[in-house]
Amino acid sequence: MHKEKPELSFKELFTAKPVRQILKFLSSMQLGIILLLLLAVISVLATLREHNTAIQSIYRSWWYLGIMAFTALNLLLCTVRRVKPLTRQALYPQKEQSAEAIARMPVKEKVVLAENLPAEKVLALVADAFHRSGLKTEITTGTHGKTVFAQKGVLGFFGSLLSHTGLLIILVGAMYGALTGFELQGGGIAGDRISVPDGNFAVRIMDVWMEYEEDPTVRPRVYSDVSVTEGGREIADGVIAINQPLRFAGNTIYHTTFRYVSDVIMHNVSTGETSMHRVWDRDHLGLDSKGLHIHFLAFFPNFATNEEGVPYSKNYLPENPVLAGIVYDEKEKPQSHVYLYLNDPVTFSTADGEIEVTLTGFQNAVVYTITRNLGRPILVTGALMFVLGLYLSFFLHPRRFWALYDQEQAAVLIGGRSYRSRLMLEQELEQVVKEITRREDE
Repeated sequence: MHKEKPELSFKELFTAKPVRQILKFLSSMQLGIILLLLLAVISVLATLREHNTAIQSIYRSWWYLGIMAFTALNLLLCTVRRVKPLTRQALYPQKEQSAEAIARMPVKEKVVLAENLPAEKVLALVADAFHRSGLKTEITTGTHGKTVFAQKGVLGFFGSLLSHTGLLIILVGAMYGALTGFELQGGGIAGDRISVPDGNFAVRIMDVWMEYEEDPTVRPRVYSDVSVTEGGREIADGVIAINQPLRFAGNTIYHTTFRYVSDVIMHNVSTGETSMHRVWDRDHLGLDSKGLHIHFLAFFPNFATNEEGVPYSKNYLPENPVLAGIVYDEKEKPQSHVYLYLNDPVTFSTADGEIEVTLTGFQNAVVYTITRNLGRPILVTGALMFVLGLYLSFFLHPRRFWALYDQEQAAVLIGGRSYRSRLMLEQELEQVVKEITRREDE
């Protein structure tokens, strides 16, 4: 009679050989290193692309977030896998050792005493020497008699665990920030309004002003006063400058740079038509219906040219403002350079007649980067834990010593192990031996 195969319990299923093999692969350090290197290479390649394009097409793409999630899973499994052995190694050390085991330790020493002393006195002497060297010491009794056990830097065992956990938290924070956040660039002059659909709020630029340095050739500090509204209600306000962002409800408005916005009037001499334009540097201004246009390249607050005729600004003081550009025809072929001086019209012959273009004024403008990253607190927590883990790993070296007293030889056998720095272990053992000798002579 055919017997039905019994169903596996959850524990049996989880510990089945194929599942164990999969978990072993997913938690392997080799896989983690490959994934981290892959993320690093992709991040380097992303820096070669335009910032906003890189954010949208790479950092917030499903495949990049998938790699991050897979890396986080690897770190999680690797961390969980190491918790039990690390805890056992750190908190439950083998405190008893035989003379043969001590003789096989990487660092060992035999201290012959001047006289044959009682075992209790010698062990107390050794324990006191360890204690004076800054080690936590205890005397244990086992099958090999009494052993002096001393250790220091136990927290160093958990350095890698904390580093892995910190990196895991950083990945989780980065994924959460990418899924819930946004980044937008925008700007304008006083009175302009920047709509932020992803954040469901708007930024109103109330005022923009410059504070010039004593040396006018040094870039001035630009300030802007903003008001943030949501549904017609003000939710934040403040003054923004370089290294002085405005933060509210997980959002941040950074001052990215400042620009100049020029007021330009176009006048058709033939028809008498006049139009006003607000022009940013690097904007285009059409001159006729056939495609003749000016591509503005730069605004110079204090215009001058060097010996080779190359334009530049002598300083940031608005003493001789000029808007410079190049005239292109309908086939995008450059025709001539153009320099618009303040209130000095320049005439162009176009298919629509003679056109006068005049720079009538300019205003200071700001450019903002508006971001939301709700994962920032998680990132900070992960970074602090990662740094703490690195400190424990590289600056807190766990070391342990065992000591037995051979009363027949009147000698103390001391051995030690360090899990990172053998040199420090040797120096500490030398100090302990000196302390034992000194205490014996007293």
